[in-house]
This record gives sequence, structure tokens and C-alpha cells, in this order.
Amino acid sequence: MVSAWALNRLAREDPKGVAELVELGARLRAAQRRALSGGDAEELRSAMEDRRRLVAALKGEAAAILDREGTGPGPHDDDVGATLEAAAADEEAGRLLLAGRVLKPLRPPAELGASGLQVLEGGRRPVEAAETPKPDRERRAELTNARRELASAEAAQRKAAAAVERARRRLEDLEAKRTEAREEVRRAQAELRGATLEAKRLAATVSKLERTS
Repeated sequence: MVSAWALNRLAREDPKGVAELVELGARLRAAQRRALSGGDAEELRSAMEDRRRLVAALKGEAAAILDREGTGPGPHDDDVGATLEAAAADEEAGRLLLAGRVLKPLRPPAELGASGLQVLEGGRRPVEAAETPKPDRERRAELTNARRELASAEAAQRKAAAAVERARRRLEDLEAKRTEAREEVRRAQAELRGATLEAKRLAATVSKLERTS
């Protein structure tokens, strides 16, 4: 996916910014837990605002990367933004982005998404979404599927890398043969020039003898 490629490139070009986003995600989750336990919601509100600003900044960097490559950010803008939100909300997504190993667009969990946890203006407690957490069995099944997809993608990556290596070796062989063929051509051309000069010399001798005979 183009958006995943741009995000992995972003992780290499701005590792500090991506690390800051992941660290901010940990701060946001901690603030959420304290707020739900009856703590002050101001910390949570501040963390959410910081996340919004940082996601916007990194999203702009990813758009610039896509623009440099001539792809254009427009068609991939939503996927890039959602994956950055996911990296700030989910530890596994954050690790994938930090390592530059995002394989496809990610989605943030509902509890930290736009429709999940909201902070009431002027209040001290956030209102938690009514969404029921997924059963452990379903979460395990999703994790198993995700790991299976990751293993398949990594296998495809290894296969493609092997194909590239084979092609590179074939190219090196062809380049070596090309160099050898050029040397043979140069030698043959030198022999041709020598033979041509000798033929001209002998033709002149024959012509001179014919005139004097």
C-alpha cells in the first residue's frame, strides 16, 4: 500500500517525531485511565490536543514524501491519518510504525477514536463510549489473523528480495559478458585494421610490379 510505504519512509526520515507520537500515546492512555478513575480530565484534554497537533504535523510530512515521489497525498490522506492515530492509541501499531514495518493502513481502537472518549467542556470526568469490549476469543482470533497476514507478507518480502538478488546476479553476469565481448570486438577491429593495411601494402606492391614488367 502506498500509504504504508509513505509511513515507513516517514519513520526513517523523522524517527524522533514518530517516537514522540508513540510516547504521547502512552501518556494519553495513562491520562485516560486516571480520568476514568475520577481524576482531573484536564490532563486527558491536554494530551488529546497534543496528539491532534502532532498527528497533523506528521501527516503533513508524509504528504510531502508522497508529493516528492509524484504520488500525491490526496488519495492516501485518510489512511495516513488513521494509521498515525492508531500508532498513538495502540502499542502494537506504535511498534510497527517505529520499526518502519507497517504493511497496510491501520485503524485506531474505538476507545481512543473520535467517537470513543470525549472530554466534557468544564467537567472533570470524560464520558466513556458505550461500546462493549470485544470478547477475548474474538481478540485472539483477530491477533492470530493479523500474525498470519504478517507472516505471509514477510514471506512475500523475502521471496521478492531473493528475486531481486537473482536478477542482480544475472545483470552482473551480463555486464561481465558485455565487457568481454567489447574486448573481443576491439581485438577483432585491431586485427581488421592490420589486415587492411597489409592488404593495401601488398596491392601497391603488385601494382608497381605490374607497371614495371
